[in-house]
Amino acid sequence: MSIQDGNYVIEVSSDEEGSTTELKLDDVGDTAFKNAYCNRNPFTYHTDDEDEEASVGDDDMGNVQFHVANGHGELVQFPEETRGDTSHLSESDEKSLGSDSLSYSGFPSRDKLEYEEQEEMPPPLKRGGGRSVIGAGVESIKYIFSMVLLVFSVIVVSASIFASQTVATAESGIHPIAAFVIFWFLICWLAMMEGGQGALVGLQPIEPELYEQTHHKAAMVARYSQKGDNMERFIVGRQFLVVLVVFVMNMMASATADADVLGLSGVMKEIFLSTGVSLMMVAIVIGQLTAQVNAANCMIDFINNYFMLFTLWLSLMIEFSGLLHCVYLVQMIFAKIAGTPIETAPRNLLQTIFFWVRVLLSLVILAFALAVTLQALFDGNTAMWEGVPSGVSVVVLFLLMAFVGLMEGMQIALFAVVNLPEEELQRHPRAFANCQFTFTGQNLQAFLIGRQICATICMFVVARITTLAVPAGEPNIFDVNDGLQQFFNTGLLGALITTVLASLVWRIIASSFPVAFLSNPVIYWIIRLCLLLEHSGVCSSAWVLARFHKPFVGYQPDEVHLDGADPHTAEPVTRRDKDIDRMSTVFKFTYSLALHGFAVVLVIAAMFQQQTAATADMGIPPIAAFVIFWFLIAWLAMMEGGQGALVGLQPIDPKRYAGSHPKTLMSTKIIHNGDNMERFIVGRQFLVVLVVFVINMMASAIKNPSVLGLGDLLTEIFVNSGLSLILVTITIGQLTAQVNAANCMLDFLNNYFMVFTSWISLAIEFSGLLHCVYLVQIVFSKVTGQATEGTEKPNSALQSLFFWARVLVSLAILGFSFAVILKALFDGNTTMWEGVPQAVSVVIFFVLMFFVGLMEGMQIALFAVINMEEEEVQNHSVAHANCKLVFTGQNLQAFLIGRQVCVTICMFVVARITTLAVPADEPNIFGVSNGTQVFFDTGLLGALITTVVASLVWRIVASSFPLAFLSNPLIYLIIRICLVLETSGVCSAAWVLGRWNKLIAGYQPDEVYLEDAEPHTDEPVTRRDKDVDVTVTVIKYVYSTALLVFSVVVVMAAVFSEQTLLSKEAHPAVAFIVLWVLVIWLAMMEGGQGCLVGLQPVDKTLYSHSHPTALRSTALAHRGDNMERFIVGRQFLVVLVVFVINMCGAALSGTTVLNLPTLANEIFVASGVAMMLMTIVIGQLTAQVNAANCMLDFINNYFMVFTTHASLAIEFSGLLHSVYLVQMFFGLCTGNAGGDGGGRSNVQKAFFWSRVLMSLGILGLSFAVTLEALFSGKTAMWEGVPNGVSVVVFFALMCFVGLMEGMQIALFAVINMPEDMLQSSTFANKTCKLTFEGNNLQAFLIGRQICVTICMFVVARITTIVVEEGESNIFGISNGLQAFLNTGLLGAIITTLVASLGWRIVASSFPVAFLSNPLVYMILRLCLLLEHTGVCSSAWLLAIIQRAVLGYKVDEDYIGTPEERAAATKTDTTEEYLQSIHA
Repeated sequence: MSIQDGNYVIEVSSDEEGSTTELKLDDVGDTAFKNAYCNRNPFTYHTDDEDEEASVGDDDMGNVQFHVANGHGELVQFPEETRGDTSHLSESDEKSLGSDSLSYSGFPSRDKLEYEEQEEMPPPLKRGGGRSVIGAGVESIKYIFSMVLLVFSVIVVSASIFASQTVATAESGIHPIAAFVIFWFLICWLAMMEGGQGALVGLQPIEPELYEQTHHKAAMVARYSQKGDNMERFIVGRQFLVVLVVFVMNMMASATADADVLGLSGVMKEIFLSTGVSLMMVAIVIGQLTAQVNAANCMIDFINNYFMLFTLWLSLMIEFSGLLHCVYLVQMIFAKIAGTPIETAPRNLLQTIFFWVRVLLSLVILAFALAVTLQALFDGNTAMWEGVPSGVSVVVLFLLMAFVGLMEGMQIALFAVVNLPEEELQRHPRAFANCQFTFTGQNLQAFLIGRQICATICMFVVARITTLAVPAGEPNIFDVNDGLQQFFNTGLLGALITTVLASLVWRIIASSFPVAFLSNPVIYWIIRLCLLLEHSGVCSSAWVLARFHKPFVGYQPDEVHLDGADPHTAEPVTRRDKDIDRMSTVFKFTYSLALHGFAVVLVIAAMFQQQTAATADMGIPPIAAFVIFWFLIAWLAMMEGGQGALVGLQPIDPKRYAGSHPKTLMSTKIIHNGDNMERFIVGRQFLVVLVVFVINMMASAIKNPSVLGLGDLLTEIFVNSGLSLILVTITIGQLTAQVNAANCMLDFLNNYFMVFTSWISLAIEFSGLLHCVYLVQIVFSKVTGQATEGTEKPNSALQSLFFWARVLVSLAILGFSFAVILKALFDGNTTMWEGVPQAVSVVIFFVLMFFVGLMEGMQIALFAVINMEEEEVQNHSVAHANCKLVFTGQNLQAFLIGRQVCVTICMFVVARITTLAVPADEPNIFGVSNGTQVFFDTGLLGALITTVVASLVWRIVASSFPLAFLSNPLIYLIIRICLVLETSGVCSAAWVLGRWNKLIAGYQPDEVYLEDAEPHTDEPVTRRDKDVDVTVTVIKYVYSTALLVFSVVVVMAAVFSEQTLLSKEAHPAVAFIVLWVLVIWLAMMEGGQGCLVGLQPVDKTLYSHSHPTALRSTALAHRGDNMERFIVGRQFLVVLVVFVINMCGAALSGTTVLNLPTLANEIFVASGVAMMLMTIVIGQLTAQVNAANCMLDFINNYFMVFTTHASLAIEFSGLLHSVYLVQMFFGLCTGNAGGDGGGRSNVQKAFFWSRVLMSLGILGLSFAVTLEALFSGKTAMWEGVPNGVSVVVFFALMCFVGLMEGMQIALFAVINMPEDMLQSSTFANKTCKLTFEGNNLQAFLIGRQICVTICMFVVARITTIVVEEGESNIFGISNGLQAFLNTGLLGAIITTLVASLGWRIVASSFPVAFLSNPLVYMILRLCLLLEHTGVCSSAWLLAIIQRAVLGYKVDEDYIGTPEERAAATKTDTTEEYLQSIHA
């Protein structure tokens, strides 16, 4: 064994004559298992060329940089590259940023958060750097839970308003609709103010003339805000406006004290309604953070509207009113204290008088506002929650204003000191500590986001406290009149108090004395709180909304308008964009799969419960309906994919695939002959419609069905409406096939089913049923003056006569079909939903055909204009707009998918409308015979109408007049509907099913056959493939983790309820402790063996100082033949531990825990699945994952030293020495006498053989005792199993386990064997071919581990002896000896020798013969299936947690890679090499 490229390599040697491969008895398979696991580790950071185009951009770590304006409105970016360096600042900038003079007006009041993505991305794959997939997973979880929280909050807030249970609707008498409109208007306005301020500040250094031509309104706003001191005035006025808006929003949507909506439970109601969390969540995410995210980089687009101009004017008017002028007095006082003059424009005498009048007026108003508010608080006349004493309300108000003020000032103070010399800050230890903590890593950005959340929450509480609510019958505040009281109730006074006392004043103090401000001990805890809020991810949904909001409204980064940069499309630009897109894709795939799984279950259940039209109304047996339904779904899939494949293969020379795809050649030869392609499309179109009609007949639910006990709402949505049937048909019967047929045309057509479909389609066209469509084609050919093109000779007179005869017959049949359908509709004799008037049914019928026809024609028209000159298209403005929308980005593909969904939905509704259903007691249509009526009931007439009138005719019109067709204004609306349908992801499951279908069916892209390209494996090829694989992996991790947690809970419940063997006989606490100690020990043995084997080639001096405890284990295990002895002893120890774990945690017969349903109890408790899962994942796989490449850290403990000694002691005891006898026997058979005992002295030989004989005796005794117990029914075997069967199962399982143990050895033995040696055995060759294909070897090893452990638990149960009280002991032995037998030691000996070590020796001696067993191939398939289920995928997550908690590092961090070690031995000493590694 050696290590190459960081991986273990098993060196299999053979002699010159090609004799049997020699394998020393070791556990190479387990080591390879660990390496296989390591190679498949999903948490290793990988790069993917396929994905790089989505990640070449900014924002490597999703970081945010904040731009803040200095005193002159110029942008300063924080955090800076280096702190303390002000060389890049002007003198005025340094002054503005210094601690002496920082005017509050230079800083936006609401975190002018410039979320600007970093420009450079650090290279991935740096050792110890980069972001793991688990990190991305945590971010995705934040996004998902935040989005769920936000959606739930929006629902709760809206429900409260419409239930008239908010302050505005319940107490102020505002109509719910008016309150709803006002609330969302204010949310939008708040968003405009939050993003607009940052945009205006950020645009100050940029001349408006640069963007005036493209953004006239943005230039108007920017120009006026930059005039004089308008920016400072705007910020002051806007601050008051923000607070006022928050106050009014609180009034509109804050719930009343007794609010009860949506039937929420007490706890949920208290959290989301009473405390106002829902309202705060909506306001913060939608009204603030989302706007700030997009306004950071799209400033020009963001303010390019009259709403921002209005906001600017209103803010300036508020400032001009003088309401807030008292704040300037505070500013002047602190300017005098700090000795820093205030830079303002000079005022004349009149302006000075006017200024001071407003200051005094502002002071008076502030004092009056305080008086009114305090009076209301002491009288209990505010919207404060009931039960809060008046005095407490006052205290809370001032505490919250102080708290908000501290956060407002902290922002200013932190930016004021960011460039101060460190020595100056160090003179103030507390301020220095706070700054050092804030400026570490990304803490500043996180603090600012958390501060925004915290400040807004407090503002809402303050708004609630200061909103006046005088009950009817009580006197008004200060006995004012009702009009004035109404004014007080608006919240204006509270907004004024909050703006001045909780914001502006504190900003001024902080800007004057930043260091002193930051020396407050409370500051540290506020920073901690803000960081906690940000890291919780509660508002991460803002990033998701901003991601979708930006392309929806068409925002572009400012450099696009200013520097001519490339415009952004819907493609991700930053890594955060990519994370959100992938999260959205995974979410779409997951919910779509769940939806389709549910739909399939419902459709099948409806059939077998005889609640479909076929089973209930027509008497078709459920099993027949089931078979017909799925046959038609498969046929529909063949037709949908086959048409595209046949069209796509037209330009390809058939000779190129004649040899590889003979059946494909048969289909193309028929269809590509003459005008057969056109005929095939016409006939296939009718066939598709007919199949859809029959599918609808087989599976559409009857009226008022009851399926699976679903509630009325779910039944109405999924069953009555036919949604389940539609989903199954679209996804499985259409889109999945189209996905694979697009690139794998040759493989898709290579079957006789497609040949049959081709002939049937041509036969339908030949019948003349649809020939009336050619009349339409001829008419439009005459109108347009374009002759119809064909590849066949002109028709003879007889052919023309036959053609026109079919046209006339087709017209007659079409007319008759219309007559029958309309008669049935007007008589109400169709399967149309009850309650729909007959006339309405007719209208819907024609409207839907018109709608479907438009979509059918759109597809043709769009492809007809795709290569037209743009000037020609621009002459038709509506058509040009439609084309521009469709051909933008990926919209064409999205439209085609959405169109397919939309058309199929409409087809099903049309099928329902036109399917005849004449009640038994009513006359047939037109009095026809019953046979004819049965024919009408087939749906053939409806299919004919739909094919001609709703499809083919429109296609002809669109192909003749594409631009005129696309000039229909309805086209734009239909495109939008189709895009929304595709974006919803409701049919995204088609991509997942397509990926699986391709792998199972073995489809290869056409270029593999036509251009000799490399065949595809199960590895992802496209980014969508990777997204599908990620989705499947996520699903596996989630369900596996949930399953593991549930299993642990179930096992612990069984232990503590004394329903396991040890907890019943001893004490639950004893069983609990022993169980977990043994699980941990099992993990140490499973991982430790791989470490000891893997470290054999490594020079021990490389880690002697860094890992002295690991050195103790390796020095002992690697001495002489100790490694072989350790593996033998450890194998027994593992089996023994599993046996004792089974005694501790396996439930006794009849155990029930946690009131589980009978089925769940049977699966998880009675069968022992919960115990097995817990042991496999926690006790084996998790340790093996980390031990694969963290060997040194893993065994650097005394527990491993003890395990090594214990394993060697077990081997030395001789219990297992009989295995050496087997080894010698097979050594002689193969001519390799490696185990003859050469080199031993006579005493050593005598001691050795005495232990062999003793081991044979113990093994015989063990068999005797175990078989006696089995035949006597004295084991822990499940009740009801006959004794004889128990014996058979026991030996069968040992053989099964032995086969898997041997397979591992045999497969590694043949891995480098010449292929001709394997081809001598069919099954061995077949097994090896499957095993070494793709990642199947790794998958087999994982599945084998699961399977072996499961079998071990069952064997442990079978061989655990249980002698009940009153029964005789085995062979009449004493109670003490019986107690020893009950430990499971004998069963462990049998299992170790007979079910493991013996088979390993056989497999190492005759690997090819071993693999020739047909059972081996079946076991291989079983193991692959077990691994693919993902049932143990939670091991990866636990491994990551374990690695993080214990601080494991990869071995290369300590000893370098094998290549580095090899190179170092030639040039460096060990000490020099270690120094270079540590450096």
